[in-house]
Amino acid sequence: MISKSDIIDILKADITPALGCTEPVAIALATAYITSAVTEEIEELEVLLSQNILKNAMGVGIPGTSERGIKLATALGAVAGVPEMQLEVLKFVDEINIKEAKELINRDVIKVKLAENDELFWIEVNIKTQNHTGSAIIQGKHTNLILLKVDDVILQENKPYLCKGCVDNIRRKMSFNDVYELVNTMTEEDLSFLNEVIEKNYQIAKHGLESQAGYKIANIMQENIKKGILGDDMVNYATMMTVAGSEARMSGCQLPAMANSGSGNQGITLTVPIVASGEKLNSSKLDILKAVAISHLISIHVKTYFGVLSAICGIVNATIGVACGVVYLLGGNIDNMRAATQDVIGDISGMICDGAKLGCSLKVATGVRTAINSAVLGMADIHVNSYEGINGNNCEESITNLGKIVVSGMKEVDNTIISIMLAKNEI
Repeated sequence: MISKSDIIDILKADITPALGCTEPVAIALATAYITSAVTEEIEELEVLLSQNILKNAMGVGIPGTSERGIKLATALGAVAGVPEMQLEVLKFVDEINIKEAKELINRDVIKVKLAENDELFWIEVNIKTQNHTGSAIIQGKHTNLILLKVDDVILQENKPYLCKGCVDNIRRKMSFNDVYELVNTMTEEDLSFLNEVIEKNYQIAKHGLESQAGYKIANIMQENIKKGILGDDMVNYATMMTVAGSEARMSGCQLPAMANSGSGNQGITLTVPIVASGEKLNSSKLDILKAVAISHLISIHVKTYFGVLSAICGIVNATIGVACGVVYLLGGNIDNMRAATQDVIGDISGMICDGAKLGCSLKVATGVRTAINSAVLGMADIHVNSYEGINGNNCEESITNLGKIVVSGMKEVDNTIISIMLAKNEI
């Protein structure tokens, strides 16, 4: 039996601050752990990464810089990382640190390699100095340090994250109905902790628009809304603001996002379109808080079928969450949410993940538009039928079917994507 306190605990545990894209930041975190423990001059830093970490760390901006790359993330973790800050490990990076990091890279002591194991999420940083060796290993989740060792002395050791599928996990057991019914009973005080989530994620969206970050997609949308080429409606406003946040973050903006399940892009996507839609609909503060809670919780639930990193873009599960949140703002019920979910799965279920990068903002735009369109269709009880494609008799069946495709069917797709990316980056 899922309780209201369970729901709140899940939200508090799974929504955390993150500065920059979480895969390179997690690499910096592992590096910061080991270089804080071994303070001698570095002779070698060997960085061993699982395929999906490599994929998501190659092409994205590093916080506080205008550059990107795994070696830069590693070097900054070594010279400026504060491990106690967790996913804000690079919060205090400055120009001096960037210069020091580049000097470390130029010494050619950082070696990036593919880890030779079957782990889906693995970051191992091995250090060698004149007098010491050491290792830091993060596994399963972005902050799950399972080993910190210097020479033969274990400084920290934690249990590996073994939840592959999480069939008995409370997040899997938490149903759409549980989310809808329990969130409906919550007060503004119950959900007050989400004010920080809304404030930080909307702040980064506003910053992205004002600073004309990234490809300036949000600014181009804004210009074309003014020209009358695009409509000044809820869909375009929500899309514009969310894309602005994504572009700022993927460009290396030093404002933290409130990440969902370790992903800042998903945290932004699950929050900003709900707030933007609420503005257009003149929704009450409580309704926006409830819709944000629903959006995040549904995405967390769906993600248990895919895993933290996979061949499918995280915007797919985020789109389902946003669609359900918008349904709530439109005054819909649980049946409308289920219908909207069926429509999202019938629409963008094939969106692949080809690594974290600035271009993810285009996928964010697609997700927001699909979410609101699906919410509108769901309100009219229009949904993809079970005899079509991978859709099941209900939304839970459809999510299960999609999970099977991602976990089993898309393995070769993921391998092909990663091989193309590795060849381009000469790793």
